[in-house]
Amino acid sequence: MGILSVYATNKSLIQLTTEDICALDILNVAFGVVEEGEISLKGLTNIERIKEIRRINPELKIYLTLASGPKYSFGEASSTSEKLEKLVASIVEVVRVWAFDGVDVDWEYPSGLEERHQHTLLLKSLRAGLDRIGEEKYRGLSIAAGSKTWYFEITEIEESVRYLDYVNLMTYDINANALTTMHHTCPTKMNTDLIEEGSVEENIELFIKRGIPAEKLIIGAAFYSRQWRGVENKNNGLHSYAGTPSDYGPGYTQLIEEYIDKKGYTYYWDETAHAPYLFNGDNFITYEDEQSIKYKCYLVKRWKIAGIMAWEYSYDEKHTLITLMRKELG
Repeated sequence: MGILSVYATNKSLIQLTTEDICALDILNVAFGVVEEGEISLKGLTNIERIKEIRRINPELKIYLTLASGPKYSFGEASSTSEKLEKLVASIVEVVRVWAFDGVDVDWEYPSGLEERHQHTLLLKSLRAGLDRIGEEKYRGLSIAAGSKTWYFEITEIEESVRYLDYVNLMTYDINANALTTMHHTCPTKMNTDLIEEGSVEENIELFIKRGIPAEKLIIGAAFYSRQWRGVENKNNGLHSYAGTPSDYGPGYTQLIEEYIDKKGYTYYWDETAHAPYLFNGDNFITYEDEQSIKYKCYLVKRWKIAGIMAWEYSYDEKHTLITLMRKELG
């Protein structure tokens, strides 16, 4: 049975249903942010909800997801050994006080060779710091990792994976910056030569070939869409020129209620990529639906990887996708 994990922002902590809490294996609480070299939880005003969540499902692992703050980044906070020690100490203290089961580091884009190595040192120091908490309880450590070969160029993930329990592979927004319409989270390779490594399965294969253990790999599902505007009206909008990158689109529930076969949009299914999309002659919307998620769950079993995670809980207001994912994973 594969792991089912979801990211929940502050507002989502309140929205989590009992059924979904019981369906999950890992809940990633987003975000604790870097502020003045330490971790701040001031944006998590609903954090007290995790106490109730634990009572509902004592087996659920609750991770604190960490991100750079608007004025202070991971790079700055780990630029010297003294700063790194201060940052890690603050993280460990937050984990201890709130009894988190682990930490998920969302440092997605280290910059330059120095930050590339700092990323590794942060993970190494965090692993040691979490182990020092003791209390006969193991704390997990994971990261949010970008897709495609370039991620191996900006991190030392082939080395630092030894410190990790899971690699949350962000197999969404994969092709968001393309000037031609693409699926942004499709399970399998698209029928186009315009882009490489643009699907989930291609990235599973890439990461395993580069030494990331399959049992540590968790792929991502998107509960939100991406959209291109001003799209050339050909091929039902798929792989058609737009001239600019995509922007964020509606969440899954809003798509169902307001967009699919409404407002001039037509629903299409790409059998090659195993992905849906919408097109109205001008706007192209790429997203995830029940069929594409079923195929992603199939890929978890086929490749014998750890599981699947989703960003972000609040976009699925009817809670249909989490239920489907649990069923498909077993």
